[in-house]
Amino acid sequence: MMISRFRRPRRRLFGLVRSCRSGVASVELGLVTPVLTMFMTGIVDLSMVFHQELQLSSLLAAGSEYAFTQGQIDSGSTLTTEVTNFIQALSPLTLTSLTATYNNGLNPSSAYCVVGSPAVFSGPYASGSACPDGSGSTAGKFITISASFTYTAMFKAEQSFFPRPFVQSVIVRLQ
Repeated sequence: MMISRFRRPRRRLFGLVRSCRSGVASVELGLVTPVLTMFMTGIVDLSMVFHQELQLSSLLAAGSEYAFTQGQIDSGSTLTTEVTNFIQALSPLTLTSLTATYNNGLNPSSAYCVVGSPAVFSGPYASGSACPDGSGSTAGKFITISASFTYTAMFKAEQSFFPRPFVQSVIVRLQ
């Protein structure tokens, strides 16, 4: 008889706990909120990376257009400096590197052919002569523009997903 007296209050207590569900939603929300917050932050970080990569592409496109129009007038180190300054003036990004190289650093007065992927400069050739690769293109003068940036994530835990710098380059035929 003594044992049954102690069991009844326990059964009532556990029965009350099982039937009382008024705070369950709050507890579930408290458990799920950190996970959802990290998930949403990751989505925002990923979209910011894509946005900044598109900005870098736009910068190089604008720099290419500028190099093409100015390349008809200037050449060599003057043009590379102008293109670099133009891109830096437009850039909303913090670029880790920005280089413009005329004729791949080779003789600026010679003409070259760009063949293959990745691009390889061959030559020198006479300006306007046919390239030996059989593509039908002619030798000319080129400028190579390369830029890179490193993305900094919102939270340090997410930085491991973006460890490398994002690099893009373009080769523009000037003449």
